[in-house]
Amino acid sequence: MIIEQLRNIYLTDSEKQIVEYILDKKNNIENLTSTELGNKSYSSQSTVIRLYKKLGLNNYREFMTKLAIEKKEYRRAEDILNGLPFQKFASYEDTKNTVIQLYEKILIETNLLIDQNTMIRISNRLMSASSIDIYGIGISGNVAEQMAFKLQSTGCCSNCSYQNGLNYYYIQNMNNYQSNVSVLFSLTGSNETMLNIAKILKEKGIYTISITAKTETELIQLCQENLFFGNLDYQNIDVMCSIFAAEYLVNFIYSLIISKRQS
Repeated sequence: MIIEQLRNIYLTDSEKQIVEYILDKKNNIENLTSTELGNKSYSSQSTVIRLYKKLGLNNYREFMTKLAIEKKEYRRAEDILNGLPFQKFASYEDTKNTVIQLYEKILIETNLLIDQNTMIRISNRLMSASSIDIYGIGISGNVAEQMAFKLQSTGCCSNCSYQNGLNYYYIQNMNNYQSNVSVLFSLTGSNETMLNIAKILKEKGIYTISITAKTETELIQLCQENLFFGNLDYQNIDVMCSIFAAEYLVNFIYSLIISKRQS
């Protein structure tokens, strides 16, 4: 998530010059020293050091290694469907190839938004929860129901349930709410019911996790942890892309929990 951080944190003018240079597709950065990067971006070595420390990285080599990998992934995502119309469903083969490539692209986009520490915290919190509620309405309900079933199958929590709407009485009378974890899915844009659920859960002091698009700022602000799926805005099939990504995140969490329990 180096590139995502660079796009969202506060940067000085000299730091912006470095970021502009390293994100430029034409510039090969893999073998540059910190001094060379400073010179080529018309800044300085000290600014380069300040930049990677601002990202929480220990050294320049770690910064450049992670950045180079992410740049390759972004380039690969851009190239996957180059020249192929997204609505190319004219034949069986066209449909098959388009769906395969959509899967690959959305997984790359989503992986680039995953923060390792966030994912580990979420899986640990789910494993230690006394009860888990998975909220999903409409099409997102299908993914929420899958997550509830998978978490039940891990045995990490004896009380894991799928909720398809707001049950105010249930929330207000919840026992051991401080060790409850609630997961909220929102796939297709701001959902007023889901926002109301998030507000009530926050007032109650329940630990909440959203799985949503990064554009859903109001829901994100209401939750303690957030997982994002790639932003693929393709006419008529953006919902399908969101479902691909949400299912991937669910399977990632499920696999982490299985791994932890086996070890």
